[in-house]
Amino acid sequence: MPRGYLNAFARDWSSRRREAGRALPSSRRSTPLRALAAALLVASALAAAPTPAPIRGLPLTRFYPFEEIGNVSRGAKLGFDGFGRLAVIHQGTYAVLNDATWVDLAEPAPAGIAMLNVVTGPDGRSYYGALGSWGVMEPTRRATLRPRPLVPAHYPRWVLATNFSDIVSTRSGVYFAGWNGVVHLDPATGVHAFIEVPGITKMFALGEQVYVSSQNHEIQHLDLATQTARGVPGTRLDGVSIDHAVEFDDGRVLFSTFDGRISVFDGTTMTPWATQLVNGDGERVSALCRLEDGGVAIAINGRGLYLTTPDGEITTSLTSPEYHRITDLATHEAGVLWIASEGGVEKLLYGTAVSLFGQRVGLPISWPQVVQWNDRVMVASSGRLYEAIPGPPGGASRFQATRNQPAAGAWAIAAQGPHLLIGNARGVFAVESDGRFTPIITPMEVARLVMVEPDLCYAIGMVEIAVLRRVDGRWTESGPRLPGVGYPSVVHRAGTSIWIELGPNRVARLSLHDGRPRAQVIEQFPWADPRWINIGVVGRIVVLSAPPIGRVYFNEDTEAICDAPPELERLLEQAPHWIARLQADDNGTLWASHERGLFTITREGERYRFDTTSFDIVNDRIPFVQLLPEGEVWISSGQSLYHVDRRTGPDTRRAFRPVLTTVVGGRSHRELARGPGSFQGLRSLPYAENSLSFRFFAGSYASRRPPVYEYRLNQADDNWTPLSNGSVLNFPELREGRYHLDVRLTDNHGPMGAPIAFDFTILPPWYRTWYAYALYALGATIAVLALVRWSIRRTHARNIVLERLVQHRTDELRAAMQKLNEETRNAATLAERGRLAGEIHDSLQQGLSGLMLQLDATLKLPGLTADVRSRLSVARNMVSFTRHEVQHAVWNMESPLLEGTELGQALRKLTELINPGSAQVEVRVTGEPVPLTPATKHHLLRIGQEAITNAVRHAAASTITVRLGYEPGHVQLVIADNGRGFNPEEVLHHGLGHFGLRGLQGRSGKIGGDIRIQSQPGQGTTISVVVAFPFAAPTDQPAHATSEAS
Repeated sequence: MPRGYLNAFARDWSSRRREAGRALPSSRRSTPLRALAAALLVASALAAAPTPAPIRGLPLTRFYPFEEIGNVSRGAKLGFDGFGRLAVIHQGTYAVLNDATWVDLAEPAPAGIAMLNVVTGPDGRSYYGALGSWGVMEPTRRATLRPRPLVPAHYPRWVLATNFSDIVSTRSGVYFAGWNGVVHLDPATGVHAFIEVPGITKMFALGEQVYVSSQNHEIQHLDLATQTARGVPGTRLDGVSIDHAVEFDDGRVLFSTFDGRISVFDGTTMTPWATQLVNGDGERVSALCRLEDGGVAIAINGRGLYLTTPDGEITTSLTSPEYHRITDLATHEAGVLWIASEGGVEKLLYGTAVSLFGQRVGLPISWPQVVQWNDRVMVASSGRLYEAIPGPPGGASRFQATRNQPAAGAWAIAAQGPHLLIGNARGVFAVESDGRFTPIITPMEVARLVMVEPDLCYAIGMVEIAVLRRVDGRWTESGPRLPGVGYPSVVHRAGTSIWIELGPNRVARLSLHDGRPRAQVIEQFPWADPRWINIGVVGRIVVLSAPPIGRVYFNEDTEAICDAPPELERLLEQAPHWIARLQADDNGTLWASHERGLFTITREGERYRFDTTSFDIVNDRIPFVQLLPEGEVWISSGQSLYHVDRRTGPDTRRAFRPVLTTVVGGRSHRELARGPGSFQGLRSLPYAENSLSFRFFAGSYASRRPPVYEYRLNQADDNWTPLSNGSVLNFPELREGRYHLDVRLTDNHGPMGAPIAFDFTILPPWYRTWYAYALYALGATIAVLALVRWSIRRTHARNIVLERLVQHRTDELRAAMQKLNEETRNAATLAERGRLAGEIHDSLQQGLSGLMLQLDATLKLPGLTADVRSRLSVARNMVSFTRHEVQHAVWNMESPLLEGTELGQALRKLTELINPGSAQVEVRVTGEPVPLTPATKHHLLRIGQEAITNAVRHAAASTITVRLGYEPGHVQLVIADNGRGFNPEEVLHHGLGHFGLRGLQGRSGKIGGDIRIQSQPGQGTTISVVVAFPFAAPTDQPAHATSEAS
């Protein structure tokens, strides 16, 4: 595509639309004379025709009912806080509109103060006025405002009965006015001045001079030096006073009086304003506001709202009933006007290039089709035909249904110049100048009519397609009808051809060849997924688009698919959105529809300008642009209809930049900062405030829709995160460290301005500070040392336990070995006993038994003397006792003398057995008998037996004393006799034999006893054995195990 292609195709498109007879056959072209006559006729008609009134729709508005705002009602005042947010003040309520959310900032006031008005003073603080009170709105820790009265201790009496609802701020201070007078406050010094002026109705400022108006007085100037009000000569208002006043321009004030007059005051003289809107009949100005662009907004009670230029020319008038009871007006930026009425607050966006049409202007919307017929705008919507009726100056046009309506409705419409055709389910009808409907073709179900030339029109139905021509002043059907190609959802004109959007991957083209219609259906596309095919027309190129996967281009000259023209392809690639439909108007402007609305493209030198702002009010999905003669542009969708006012220049895209209003701690719910400056000064935050809530404000209300915030935290790339919670950004549980926060505003077309940036630091908690880590390191070192020490001690203890365990296991092993050895020895002993028992039984025991038999036989002899018989009886008893003792000794059995008795009793039995009667044996037992082990009793008994036997046999003792004493801690056995005696040393160490004494020592040692032998030749013998009780404890050891084994 060559350079300047867009301008070229625009000029070509315009010329084709204006040429009426170009497509006619050559036989029907006018001769030069007829052409000249026709031109003169058209020129005279145009000169005589009146200029049609402009079509104007409704401006965009957004209404907030009082119930949504808060505890407010009729009579609320409008203002703006220090951030530029709209504020609604009413009876103690101070609600601000933060983007799309209302926030009541006022806390309950002390002493029941009900604020009537709030104004920002010269020091940036907010000052309030109330009944008998005035003061400042102080920020609290809870991100609210609390009224703090500044009323001094001494004041005039009239102050208490005055509603200070009028507040004016100048560089010298703040003025508070009410019915009874004015109070001036110097914020720098806190000094008050009181000026009593009865009957004040309005206070206003002209530069730094402040004036008041009161009943039956001229305008009065307030003199702070004398604390008086001086009248301005020549300003008497004939018994009325001023009720509204605004600064008009440099050095002038525009005001209205109670009788509705509007005048200009320059400080000395009054002049009536050029435009007087009040016509009497009780009408009066209910609100007055100077617009930021220099105009004036005037609300008239019972009439409506009027926006004018500084010269008084009405640019916008809204006279519907909802604007008849306006109580206040306010503005803070160009293009945005705020309106307070009886039911709520409304935002009005004025001066835009697009206006709305709908039920409020009498036009129900349902797939509307717009045409221009005889300089009148006609709309077919919901099956009915409507005509636009121009409104009053600056007012919206209204629509009314035409007097005559087609019987089957108006579902298709087409017009050029004086020709208007209507289509419906019965056919096509021509609308005559008198409103009659003349049938052209019938019956035929017609869905769309497209008039490509003044005398050529397509009638498109789902079943049939017909071509209509106007011949000799009459419309007739030309040529045979074509079969339908489907329902014509959307139709486009490309020269004399018609393109139809039929559905997913399906479009159709209608054209004429040799005067005969031809239909061409395209169903093959270079993508597999079924997508709705949208159609755009740029000159002779038709663009078939399937957003967002691809496009196909068709050349109307070659009537075939073609490659993409380079310049057009480059244009489409540079577009901010994927363009679905594209059309060019008579001025060369391209209208581009996309998924989220509409924008325009114009050529500026070597570059293209994409205007995404002027028409961002249109947020319908792929809206349809309808181009009418004389540059009229209408935009429609299924349920919307917009009109473009070409007299309004394109909107300049405003650079929105978010404003930080408050930062609140998420845990403490305390306000940490108010405004960006205060937060920048609060760079370091304690860890207790690591949950932060940032509230932002877009800084403007000019956006058609609530702005969308995006942020990035500690990121340098372009990875932005959308904010899901309106204008509040929450960061819960931030870790300690440094943070860099960027916040920006976006809309459907991308970023709306530069981001705002913040740097802040979250301090660590005390347990994560450097000194805490030092303590942790020290504690860890101590813990490691303690652990090492504990580990060493534990290892040592484990070693001790292991050693004990080893010792125990060793002892057990030793005991087991000893037991095994003992068992081995016992087994050997038992075996030896068996052998000895057998031998003794066969030898000694048999001999003793034989001896007993002999003694028994001898005792039976009759010739024995009593003495002999006695001695033989003793001998027999001793042989019997010896036989039993031998038997028990062999089988390791307890002596029969110890069976079932104590040791003392056994000793007595023993003496009876072994005493031949030659000696007197006495046995004495002392102490409480203590249970002794069998071995102890056995060995003590044997010691006693040996000692008694020795005394009788060898010592020839006549007296033998046996003493058994149970003493504390031990038992003692003493055997004493009065026999011959002997030398113990000589017998034990040098003498042969005497195995009995050595046996006594051996037995004593076996039971741990201490044996002592005292004897001298001729002096008797005393043998003493002492055995400690530990050896006397009960045991399971066999009685003779030790003695017999030895």
